Amino acid sequence: MRIPRVFLDLPLAVGQRLPLPKEARQHLERVLRLKPGHPVIAFNGQGGQFAAELLGDGGLSVLAFEAIEHESPLPVRVIQGLSKGERMDLTLQKATELGATRISPVTTERSVVRLDEERQDRRMQRWMGILQSACEQCGRNRLPQLDEPSRLGAVLAAPSEGTARIVLAPEGAASLAELDRPAALEVLIGPEGGLSEAEIAQAIQSGFTPVRLGPRILRTETAGLALLAAAQTLWGDFV
Repeated sequence: MRIPRVFLDLPLAVGQRLPLPKEARQHLERVLRLKPGHPVIAFNGQGGQFAAELLGDGGLSVLAFEAIEHESPLPVRVIQGLSKGERMDLTLQKATELGATRISPVTTERSVVRLDEERQDRRMQRWMGILQSACEQCGRNRLPQLDEPSRLGAVLAAPSEGTARIVLAPEGAASLAELDRPAALEVLIGPEGGLSEAEIAQAIQSGFTPVRLGPRILRTETAGLALLAAAQTLWGDFV
């Protein structure tokens, strides 16, 4: 029997009896139709998980701590050009499932999406919810770091000692299999219209290696996920 997992954004400790947030309670009781006493796994994204059980009053009893992790040995930062609605949501969800440890949305020349401060706050809340749900589903007990959206130039200028940097470019001379095994990886993916030639040149000047993924042009929501899967196969925990 698969035990349901629930993310709780609060400190957790063995012996606690705590009320569940409204959305979590509704999901467990109304969607999954769980009864009091049913086992649940709770986690707060800080590492490890807690064996718990559902209480009759809609709360949770925390029973034991389990030092379980499902993190990849390859730390990967995804620098993703902002894309429209569902495409960005899909990228965040699947990048989490594929083991990304940090996700940095960036505004590029061809980004269609432009976020003012209010819209950015709402979008960040939505994105955090997507990461939390993805971790519930895939078994991760640590949430990826989600950066606030920034301009591509600012991210490129930041130091990255000890990290291999890759930019996806259809004209890239190298393939992933030709690269040395990295200790950590940063990957840059353009938005719907791709990165401009100037942006690719700027990335190369900042230490990014232009890499191709086969002869086909991939959509933005496909490219980063394909790259993550390939990197996990070559250097991570896809065995």
